[in-house]
Amino acid sequence: MHMPRVCPSLLAGCLAALTANGCSVDQRSLGTLASPQGEAGTAADVLVEVLADGPVDGSVDRPADGLTDSQDALEGEAGPGAETWVPFGPLSPHPAFTNLGASQADPTLTADELELYFSSNPNGDYDIWLVKRTGTASWGTPAKVDELSSTSLDETPEVSADGLTIYLASDRPGGKFAGEHLWVSHRATRTAGWDPPTQVTELVGVDRSAEISPSLQKDQLMMVFASQQTAADPWDLYMTTRQSTADPWGPPTALTTLNSPQNDWDPAVYRGGNSIVFASRRLGGLNSLFHATRGSAAESFSAPQEATEFDILGNAGDPWLSDDGKHIVFDSRQSPSRIYEAFR
Repeated sequence: MHMPRVCPSLLAGCLAALTANGCSVDQRSLGTLASPQGEAGTAADVLVEVLADGPVDGSVDRPADGLTDSQDALEGEAGPGAETWVPFGPLSPHPAFTNLGASQADPTLTADELELYFSSNPNGDYDIWLVKRTGTASWGTPAKVDELSSTSLDETPEVSADGLTIYLASDRPGGKFAGEHLWVSHRATRTAGWDPPTQVTELVGVDRSAEISPSLQKDQLMMVFASQQTAADPWDLYMTTRQSTADPWGPPTALTTLNSPQNDWDPAVYRGGNSIVFASRRLGGLNSLFHATRGSAAESFSAPQEATEFDILGNAGDPWLSDDGKHIVFDSRQSPSRIYEAFR
């Protein structure tokens, strides 16, 4: 069954009203503040309530060969070893967040998928939160990670595959550079507390004013993130590499084959860094998810194609994918923002 799309003009109007009244709104969203329980919601709230009842069939009309238009267009654009896109199955609300009332966004998981970090705003500003499980048991109760959070904006966490390093974007004071930039924290073991985050100063460039949405390659030797030159410019995707995890990151390079004149952000790299899914507003209005691939690290990414199976939700962003590309966890930034998952 095809669900109705939320009207972009309605959500844009809500954003304008919030801004006019002095509310702080995550600029990647068109409504991230949780609606008071018991009050009538927006059209986006109705959509969230319908989706919460169970999986959504994210299928789209397909050609006779069973491939999406995006998949047909992708073939032949990258070298040998590149990924052939296979659409994800039904989209479902993530089971870890069934009873969490506030907005949830920016999911990231360890490789064993036992720890899920995300950002949430129950107190008005976004902080870093964690929900855990043991083996295949049910998810526990989400809790704020105090050592990673501050009184400022803390968002877009990215935990390493081994769970011992985490990056996040924050505009907290105390860094060498003011504004929203990337910070990193480490811990000795999975049961230890996180060290105080430090600003990743080597990624702050004179030609860029902010960095958000980091995504780590599994071996932590490559990272893709979003950055903008000035507050008036669109967000673009950049890549940085290093020789070892003990080395600083090298000079970032713009991913010109992926970027557009609109906002391109929220990257998720997988397949050893040779495939990527990211959010973009190149279609106008809200976010849509796009995918691209390459045969090896020596190649450029292919021209991005829309992952149309996520259109049914609208404003999908900040994906995380398992390195084999079979599991995706992402947010849909309606009002309030919610986290979903799908498999293939």
